[in-house]
Amino acid sequence: LKYAIDKDWINEIGRVSIGFLCGGLLVGVAHRLRKSFSTFSSVLVGGGVAILYFTVTIGFHEYQLFSQTLAFILTILITGFTVLLSLSYNRVELAIFAILGGFGAPFMVSTGEGNYIVLFTYILTLNIGMLILAYYKKWPIINIICYVFTIILFGGWLTSKVLDDGGKPVPYLGALVFASLFYLVFLLMNIINNIKEKTDFNALEIGILLSNTFLYYTAGMLILNHLGDGNYQGLFTALLGLVNLAFAYALYKNDKIDRNLIYLLIGLVLTFISLAAPVQLKGNHITLFWAAECVLLLWLSQKSGITLIRQSSIIVLALLGISLAMDWQQVYGSGLYDTKNRLTPLANKGFITGLVVVAALILYSKLLKSEIRSV
Repeated sequence: LKYAIDKDWINEIGRVSIGFLCGGLLVGVAHRLRKSFSTFSSVLVGGGVAILYFTVTIGFHEYQLFSQTLAFILTILITGFTVLLSLSYNRVELAIFAILGGFGAPFMVSTGEGNYIVLFTYILTLNIGMLILAYYKKWPIINIICYVFTIILFGGWLTSKVLDDGGKPVPYLGALVFASLFYLVFLLMNIINNIKEKTDFNALEIGILLSNTFLYYTAGMLILNHLGDGNYQGLFTALLGLVNLAFAYALYKNDKIDRNLIYLLIGLVLTFISLAAPVQLKGNHITLFWAAECVLLLWLSQKSGITLIRQSSIIVLALLGISLAMDWQQVYGSGLYDTKNRLTPLANKGFITGLVVVAALILYSKLLKSEIRSV
């Protein structure tokens, strides 16, 4: 065969056809052996899939038989076919072959133009396919591979093309949109099977959920630092808290859902809502926000019976005291003896902030007293 190719007896179309035929034959033989030699058949399928991937790559790069769009479509079809085989054979090895080939496809059919929309749309499509797979099969290794490769590809692009712009126009909004979509996909990917099967979450799954949230928050804050001069960072922080609140509320009503997930989501909600104040607000506005929040959290803990919310209200209460002390230092520490800018008695932000905090403490104590009476 090599001699025939060297002599040009077999042209480019024939060579690519032979590649597809060999890959298909290996998959066919593997299918015949799937019952008697299950492990070996998985190896054969992996070899056949690898041949199909490399055939598309050679046909695109070396022979220019396919357009980039057609090459992407072919790689998606090969990946989808391999995923279907992994479900049919119930073999995680085949799913690993599929996902590795899927993430390798952008490098196989790359033209060097660096079109981030095409790249991340493809990766998003691939991850959605793995999300569907995660619904049917609990194969944590697939989630980890998708997660790691997406972080490497998106993180590398974000660092080199967005944060280090070199004076060129940068798609900040596009970067935020894709970061948000990846965050939602991986949030669902790591909880969907547990919710379907009503199983508990292990430490690895909790770790991925936490890292996914905080990596997304970090990326969003870095992007928004350039987009709108950072004026939307507080809003972004609050919205992330609301997203987790929506998930927590949707799952809280189901008694069969692992309570650890509910408490994790509630903890994230409390964290981001509390962070929104110092990120977006300044001075005494942070104190006013925390004064209202500590009362609200105590009330919510009494209504829901969730201890985590009660503990968070105590933490916010402590932060409230520190923030009030800092406000008083800023207002009275320097302005009390300033002869040019005398403070107006009572009608100054130090006194008004203190008055609001006192009102919040009174409400807080009344809630505690009503709780004691009910006990």
